[in-house]
Amino acid sequence: MQKTWVRILTTLTTLGLMVMIFCFSTQPAEQSDATSGFLAVRIADRLRPEWRSLPEKEKKEFYDGIQHTVRKCAHFTEFALLGISLRLCLESWRGSGKNNGLPSWGGGTGYAALDELHQLMVDGRSGQWTDILLDSAGVFCGVLLTALILRRLVRGQAARTK
Repeated sequence: MQKTWVRILTTLTTLGLMVMIFCFSTQPAEQSDATSGFLAVRIADRLRPEWRSLPEKEKKEFYDGIQHTVRKCAHFTEFALLGISLRLCLESWRGSGKNNGLPSWGGGTGYAALDELHQLMVDGRSGQWTDILLDSAGVFCGVLLTALILRRLVRGQAARTK
């Protein structure tokens, strides 16, 4: 069993990530666009320095494509972090002998669905089932990555004790 401080840390980290995701989803469309737009402009400048001088339609298409990619990568990343956190939290509470992968993935996917429902109530935002799939894939990757790292750590520890 884990020490109490590990349980507290993993639980607070998981809750913190859930609050962060909720806060991002609370942003109205304009504010959300500005947040991702900040990074999209910098990426556009790096990828195609002349993009600002393109014809308006082409410039908008280029920028919109980058911003869309930035937003989807952000979705995937924040839910991958949630998957890591959920897996570590369950490991600290239930122990490593349990199957913690499926409950971690299911919990993260459920939260993704609730997040998309929440966005339906935010001005200018929409809930999309494709985002639930993307978020679920992020959770899955985070859970899987954590499982692989934990397995490696356990094998390394077992080898040192022989």
